[in-house]
Amino acid sequence: MADIHPVLTGEKVILARVRPEDVPVMARHFANLELTAYLGAIGGAFSLEDEQAYFESISKSKPDGVTFGIYTREGQTYIGGVDLRTINHRHGTAELGVSIHDPEYWGGGYGSEAVRLMVEYGMYFLGLHNIQLNVFSYNTRGIAAYKKVGFREIGRRRGAIRLGGERFDAVLMDITADEVDMSRMRGLVRLLDDR
Repeated sequence: MADIHPVLTGEKVILARVRPEDVPVMARHFANLELTAYLGAIGGAFSLEDEQAYFESISKSKPDGVTFGIYTREGQTYIGGVDLRTINHRHGTAELGVSIHDPEYWGGGYGSEAVRLMVEYGMYFLGLHNIQLNVFSYNTRGIAAYKKVGFREIGRRRGAIRLGGERFDAVLMDITADEVDMSRMRGLVRLLDDR
């Protein structure tokens, strides 16, 4: 297995580019109907070929998107992914997506740390001002994690999601640059310490 090349390191997680050998792990977890329901692909179960195509789409740098794998700091195990998409450099906006694929790591603070690192990265290195995300009201664990990072609810699309005959809201949340502490990111650029 190839070593990961950390881009950002937190207390629990490392964010790095996804490796080809992580694709079978993705496929295994994306057959989990609970995971795909949280992500909005209700009833979806994705194949190895589906995940290989996804990997091909994220493996090259693009101006309107950045995707990192989420790895445990201890053991460097691949457990999920986080991305900024629909990046608009003119206006400084983007959408965030995150998934801790492996249920063994749900509720352990891995997702919230990955989101915090990605938000700080986007604000500091990409010059973003506003990052938004969509989450479904039944994903209470996700909503709590986003609030922990500093996201605020800014609106709802009522009854927009149907699951098991019930209707749930789509919740829109955002965070702005003036709500984010960028001192950790500033510390990554050593030349700035000399000023």
